[in-house]
Amino acid sequence: MQILKIGRQYKNLARLLKIISIIGKYGFSAFLNRISSGLGAVPTRLLSMRQERSLVHLTAPERVRLAVEELGPAFIKMGQLLSLRPDIIPPDYAKELEKLQDRTNPVPFGEIRGVIEEELGQPIGEIFEAIDEEPVASGSIAQVHRAFLKGGGERVAVKVLKPKTRAVVESDLAIIAIFARLAAHYIPELRAYNPTQVVNEFSEMLLNQLNFLREARTIDRFRRFFEGVSYAHVPRVYRDHTSNGVLIMEFIDGIKVSDLAALERAGLDRKQIAENGAKVVLKEIFEFGFFHADPHPGNIFVLPGNVVAPVDFGITGYVDDEGIEIIGTILLGLLDRDVDRIIRTLKRHDFIRDDVDVRRLKIDLLDLVEMTKDIPLSKIDFTSSIQAVFEVTRKYKVRFPGEYLIIFNTLFEIDGVGRALYPEFNVTAFAGPYVRRWIAGRYTRGRYWKSARFLIDDLNYLLKLLPNELGAIIKSVRFGKLKIPIYHENLDRAMTELDRIGNRLSFSIIIAALLLSSSLIVQAKIGPSIRGYPVLGLLGFFTASVMGFWLLIGIIKSGRL
Repeated sequence: MQILKIGRQYKNLARLLKIISIIGKYGFSAFLNRISSGLGAVPTRLLSMRQERSLVHLTAPERVRLAVEELGPAFIKMGQLLSLRPDIIPPDYAKELEKLQDRTNPVPFGEIRGVIEEELGQPIGEIFEAIDEEPVASGSIAQVHRAFLKGGGERVAVKVLKPKTRAVVESDLAIIAIFARLAAHYIPELRAYNPTQVVNEFSEMLLNQLNFLREARTIDRFRRFFEGVSYAHVPRVYRDHTSNGVLIMEFIDGIKVSDLAALERAGLDRKQIAENGAKVVLKEIFEFGFFHADPHPGNIFVLPGNVVAPVDFGITGYVDDEGIEIIGTILLGLLDRDVDRIIRTLKRHDFIRDDVDVRRLKIDLLDLVEMTKDIPLSKIDFTSSIQAVFEVTRKYKVRFPGEYLIIFNTLFEIDGVGRALYPEFNVTAFAGPYVRRWIAGRYTRGRYWKSARFLIDDLNYLLKLLPNELGAIIKSVRFGKLKIPIYHENLDRAMTELDRIGNRLSFSIIIAALLLSSSLIVQAKIGPSIRGYPVLGLLGFFTASVMGFWLLIGIIKSGRL
């Protein structure tokens, strides 16, 4: 049914067949075969396509990465986002997906000029005094050119969405959603990870990256947050020259944080840069509740005075007070080696399924804690510790909301950047005080009074509502109108199966009746005959044979002989 839906447009169907051929090429035909019942419109030869011999020596994670790179922008972005979810995929796959290259060949400037003029509604000469035709960066969905604005002459970065990118990404996301639904339906072991929901979340994040007006608003918001902060600089956005497909902002003429030699030549303090980067991220999470979720080295520049300047605000995350409390409690549990606190938090927020052996989970977490028992806090490898916790939570199918995992990944990233700058750097030393300060702020007299006011307000609302609600229930019981709806999961599927079984039984009974009645007619020699055989009996045998053959074909096609 899903394939019929996408097959209404030839381009989508052609793209689907191309994607399936690439999946088979890299040795994942087993996946296609498991969902083949939902791919009825696809030629069988594609579903059983053999892996190319040149790829045999590669590991499965390497083949996944190469396949994703060949599949194009939407799949690359989806792979990068999936690498942020160590609760869903094993560490070796996550590590490989982190290598996905988002750098592609730039689009010729003639096409970029057309996009700029169409988006901004003006000839390019009326917007810029000059613009470099050679881009300073080119990714899978956009490329950036350096330019000088008309009038003031300010040097700016012009980020332009590549032509046709939005249509290609939306088409591919529709196909990815189909694969997710088929995987959830035909591969039972994946249902626990809710692939449809994961794809929906990632699709929303990816579509947000295609909206440069949204990114402009995000940059302005961060700029307000860090106004007056000496160790961070957020670029200015020129909103009058920004649209859905073009973003014009201040050009950051700094040194990439990954260019250690250039930082040394400029006389900058690598330790201070690492600390400033960590302060930026922790301030975003624990003070603003809104954070830059992609702080990898390519997105961070350093300005004179060890000032950190993040760019590319396409991926951001939100976290509310409850989320900060959960993350903070888990971090404190690890820092204080308090496993009971972690277990209690996981249970309180229903992250642990009912069928999980909590005692075994606690023992495994205790083993992790014991491994770091004699190591000073400043020497604990934050990233390794959290990844080890994720291995345990994946084993017991503990499910964190996606935004919490993005926060942990953001902390991984900044820890990695910090260690590259200054090997003795440890984000734990910075996270601890922020977390303790935030948690302590939860237990002030003002906070308790605020919570009490909310509780009193809720109780007051409940007391006002209770008489009417109780009256309605009593009235329904009194007149026999109280109804309790019961929903059975997968009931529709069960009813369909019962219908199919009933139809086959009915078919079988009709065939048996035809055979029996035809035999009686032949024995009694009733009616006209051909060569001594009654025509009516022969017709009955023929009809029974056709129906029996039809029934057999249906059973074989269902795969349940």
